[in-house]
Order: sequence, then structure tokens, then C-alpha cells
Amino acid sequence: MGPVDESATVRVLIVDDEALIRSGFRFVLGVDTSIEIVGEASDGAAAVAFVRAHRPDVVLMDVRMPGVSGPEATASIVSQSDTRVLAMTSIDSEDQLVRMLAAGASGYLLKDESPERIVDAVLRTAAGDTVVSGRSTAQLVRRAVASESGGGRIVAAERISALTERERTVAEGVARGETNQQIGAALHISAATVKTHLEQVFTKLGVRSRVQVGIILERAGLGPREI
Repeated sequence: MGPVDESATVRVLIVDDEALIRSGFRFVLGVDTSIEIVGEASDGAAAVAFVRAHRPDVVLMDVRMPGVSGPEATASIVSQSDTRVLAMTSIDSEDQLVRMLAAGASGYLLKDESPERIVDAVLRTAAGDTVVSGRSTAQLVRRAVASESGGGRIVAAERISALTERERTVAEGVARGETNQQIGAALHISAATVKTHLEQVFTKLGVRSRVQVGIILERAGLGPREI
């Protein structure tokens, strides 16, 4: 599935085990009329159940929670829905971020970001962009793949082989952390055309986020260092 319609209202579920944190995010996001808070959950199990029943566009997911953790809930959500997950934490831990990316999160946000940054991150996540606070996306993708058990290089290579030459070039740009505008400038095509190619990349690779595109290329040995 490709990026959602950016003109539509973005439906958001807030997940955190602290009620005060949930209230804070509800207040911050409620200022933007293009965002609708459709629910709150205090743990990962409740988040999974809510997504199954209501299909929000974005889940703001706390990383550390009792019971079902953020990574566990994220893996379950992305495997059974089109909902995107934006991880949140108060601790800038690379290990936590790697776990969330490996589980399928579309990005990572610190809880003490400015209100403007939080709103922008939610909207960008809904639109299919990658949001990572203060870290190199390419570096974190490599760590996420390195931390996986098994490998999956052959499977990843087979999935990439389904891409056309232009789609693969777009995917490689995404893996390097480039925006649609940057990819379009390099290829002498419009950002809208890049978006169309990227939608095909998402469909053929069976992913819903730019981070996941990077992970598949890295699994196949085609990460930023080798492109």
C-alpha cells in the first residue's frame, strides 16, 4: 500500500502507560484540525485490539510499557493492518530504536520534542515519510538488519528483483534517506512521479514505510554503502 491521501484527516491512536503523557499528546495534536484523536490505550495489548477494531492511520506508540511492549505491539499491528506506527520514548536509546524499526515502525520520536515537531511527525508518518529524531536512518537500518536472526538475504533479493530499473533507483534513494524532491532532482522527474514509483515499490515489496524499504535493500546487501 502506498502513502495515504495527505488531504484527508489523519486518525491517530495514542498509546502510553501514563495517563498524563496521553493527555499531553492529545492536547498537542488536537490543535491541528487535520488530525483526529480516535482513541487512547495504556498498553500494547489494548493498542493491538483497538487497531484491529478501528484501523487508525497512525499509532503513537510508547516503547517501554508493562505487559506487551512497544516492539511486540508494533510487530502485531503492522502484520495485520495498514496502520503506521510512530514510536515514542523519553530516552534516546539506539537499542530501543533498532527494536522498533525491526518490528516495523515507520519512525521514532522523542517525547520532549516541540509541539510543532510532534504534529509534523504525525502528518509525515501518515504520508509515508520516515521520521527519526536525531539519528541517521541508514545507520539504524543497518543495525536493525544486523540484529535479526536468520538473514533473509535471498528472500529480500527475490523481492527486489520484481522492481523495474526506475523503481529500484527510487528505492535506493529512499534507502539513502533522500526525500522525494531529492530523488526527483537526481532523476530529472517530478516529486509526484517519484511518489507514484514509490507506491509501486511499496506494493511489490509488501511494505508500507520508507524505513522498511531500506531494511529490505540492506538485507539484500544493497544498503547505502553499496549502492
